[in-house]
Amino acid sequence: MTVTEKVVAALLKSDTHSQSIKVGIQQSMQAGKVKLNYSQFLGYTKDADGNLIIVPKEAEVVRKIFDLYFQGNGCRKIKRWLEEHGIKTVTGKSEWSTSTIDRMLSSEKYVGDVLLQKTFTTGAAGYQVKNIGQQAMYYIRDNHEAIIDQEAWIRVQEMKGAPIPEYRRIDETEITPDASEELGMKMC
Repeated sequence: MTVTEKVVAALLKSDTHSQSIKVGIQQSMQAGKVKLNYSQFLGYTKDADGNLIIVPKEAEVVRKIFDLYFQGNGCRKIKRWLEEHGIKTVTGKSEWSTSTIDRMLSSEKYVGDVLLQKTFTTGAAGYQVKNIGQQAMYYIRDNHEAIIDQEAWIRVQEMKGAPIPEYRRIDETEITPDASEELGMKMC
């Protein structure tokens, strides 16, 4: 076997292994099994089984961030307030990022839900790509205890001028599993 043939064989074996892993992850998502790939998430920690559980003191900070936003403060003013009051980030930093605050205000995880496969890995190089409908997403309701109630979260999205995803609506327009299929989403 030539060097080129060995390289091609190794690449094919690697690609097959990668595809097997992706299929396994996909099946877990379809079954509604959640695996979050981060260890630090303000307001929550993980138990021994990997489930999110509330950290009361951190949850107070999350609620304060939402309250400050309700009072008409933007991310810069919230950042300033947190820093002036000596409140550290989840990683222990004294300086907050406005983009972190903005992402917190948009995160469905604070209402106890999880949207899986917001991004996915593509190609042999393993680049992360934002999922804008290329692959199915899986929305899992009531995955863990909420810090923010759903109505408050929706109100913040409206205040931000952000489109409220159909899968988050709580009125008569709530998406059913059939309708979510059309959007490339699976309800769990």
